[in-house]
Amino acid sequence: MAIKRRFIAGAKCPKCEALDRVVMLTSGEDEWIECVECDYTENRPTHIDEPQMPEVPDEVGVIQFKPRQPK
Repeated sequence: MAIKRRFIAGAKCPKCEALDRVVMLTSGEDEWIECVECDYTENRPTHIDEPQMPEVPDEVGVIQFKPRQPK
């Protein structure tokens, strides 16, 4: 399977802090970033679980303000 390479504009390498030297590589379901300056590599998660909603929603209170009295 072919590897797709895309540079990430404005990204800074976490290791050497080189600007615009980070490339994102994609192969099938795998995805990772690499720095072309210092060879830093980091795997990126491709599957992120959605946050679970609570069974009972939080209660929302209503605040009523008193009308302002003329002076």
